[in-house]
Amino acid sequence: MKIALSVWKDYISTVFDTADQLLVLEIDVKDSPKRSTVKLNTADVVGRANQIKEKQIEVLICGAISRPLEASLVSLGIQVYPFVRGSVTDVLAAFQNGSLDHAIFAMPGCHRRGCSSNRRQNHRMRNNWR
Repeated sequence: MKIALSVWKDYISTVFDTADQLLVLEIDVKDSPKRSTVKLNTADVVGRANQIKEKQIEVLICGAISRPLEASLVSLGIQVYPFVRGSVTDVLAAFQNGSLDHAIFAMPGCHRRGCSSNRRQNHRMRNNWR
């Protein structure tokens, strides 16, 4: 299985759409994960999604991501864990033990994975107070 994390230094990059680097781990039952770095050299949605698919990545863990890019990745069969924050070490450990959905790994303002729906709801609530 190949897992990619959108990274900046030793942390999950804040916005995947503008990130330029992925840490890719090939997880094999027998050996420790093989690590490599992939440079993302395109910014358009389709090109970026295709570049990730060409690397045979099955899972992407990232920070904020636009809906069109997430939809494009999902349509290619890539499982996306969006709106994640934290150090690479902590996020990988949480992914491996099934606790990536804990609040400590959610970006500010996100209470659960896919927090974009929360933003719409919060926007509606703010408009009701005016």
